[in-house]
Amino acid sequence: MPPAPQVSGVIRPTPVFSKRAAGRPPVVLPLMYQNLAVKYRPKDLDEVLGQAPVKTTIENAVRLGRIAHAYLLFGPRGCGKTTIARILAKTLNCHSPKDGKPCNKCASCLEIAESKSLDVLEIDAASHTQVDKVREVIIENVGFAPSRDKYKIYILDEVHMLSNSAFNALLKTIEEPPAHVVFIMATTEQSKVPVTIVSRCQGFRFRPIPEEEIVKRLTHVVSKEKLKAEPEALRLIARASG
Repeated sequence: MPPAPQVSGVIRPTPVFSKRAAGRPPVVLPLMYQNLAVKYRPKDLDEVLGQAPVKTTIENAVRLGRIAHAYLLFGPRGCGKTTIARILAKTLNCHSPKDGKPCNKCASCLEIAESKSLDVLEIDAASHTQVDKVREVIIENVGFAPSRDKYKIYILDEVHMLSNSAFNALLKTIEEPPAHVVFIMATTEQSKVPVTIVSRCQGFRFRPIPEEEIVKRLTHVVSKEKLKAEPEALRLIARASG
């Protein structure tokens, strides 16, 4: 197959043709496009930009087996909270972890990366704000053992969006969860999370990623994708991301 033609910094993939049927023109098959954010999402803590204190603490805790029953990750948007929550979930349920890191090869790691794991439930708190939703999705199911892996993990994104009634219903479960349950909560507004919840979690404060690290990562992605981009353009993107 000839190489993909490149025009004005944009790669146009060469179409894939099926076998020609007798007397018919070839049929063009569409190529599957993969979002760059998904393609280059960090697979372990070493690939996460910045957040060195957070990464070191989590790695040491996992290696020593000192796992908290609830974590609260807070900080500005786009600094890696949800990414690290997923990596932590992979590490805890990995079948062959090494030095506090997931293998990224076992069934559990692959399923979590594809959001298909039955033992890792990622919940958007913004769409589950009501107390009935919290009872239905979490409280009524928290007592059941994991289907296969070591832990049943609940990742609650934008947890500050829960209603007061939902927080009150969740409080007892977070205070005395079953041994097989781990809560990982992420929020951009820690001040809106009740003190009763915050005090029962191990908290990690995330800081904005330095602009130079973002530019370095963008340069890496541009190189891998065989695109062309001016350094000033990458700096503008990095500045706008914060």
